[in-house]
Amino acid sequence: MRFPVLIPSVILLCIAVAAGAQTPAPGSPLPPLRIAERGELLLAEDDISFAPWSTDSRPGKVHVLQYFGATRADSKRFKPFTDKLEQTFSREQYHVTTIINLDAALWGTTGLVVSEVKDSKRKYPLSTMVLDEEGTGVETWQLGNEGAGLVIVDGRGIVRYFTPDAMSEETMNTSVELVRQHIEECVKVC
Repeated sequence: MRFPVLIPSVILLCIAVAAGAQTPAPGSPLPPLRIAERGELLLAEDDISFAPWSTDSRPGKVHVLQYFGATRADSKRFKPFTDKLEQTFSREQYHVTTIINLDAALWGTTGLVVSEVKDSKRKYPLSTMVLDEEGTGVETWQLGNEGAGLVIVDGRGIVRYFTPDAMSEETMNTSVELVRQHIEECVKVC
């Protein structure tokens, strides 16, 4: 009899649905995500503080959100794509939000991760950087075992692309064209 094995899975699925968990889906609004613990890094001169962050704070332009675990390997998952965006467009045309799941950090490395993210915020002050202390995004956006995702959202908050995986060269090129299309559209509408 396999029912006892299925019961915990069914219970977790029900909890996720009841809590409003939803994977970002192209053509739909970006599912809400709120990070209260740690949250967004705010830079004032050289001092960094933290504030709660949510997807409600839209930049009014094409928005690329990357969510990944606080490990060196995870931090490289979407880097080729964000590098390609940086080489293709000016930073005024789109916005990147990086959300790092501190709950995925290796034991004893959280302080190092926080320090590195603070350094990155100083290097890229226009980017939004968020520390997710409890891994809220993994459950809320149903990111599964990998706990990662990249979302491209247009200026109106509609998801245009989502992937939990590293992107091939072809997918990156197609996604850059998608970003270009929505930048041009946003100039007219946003």
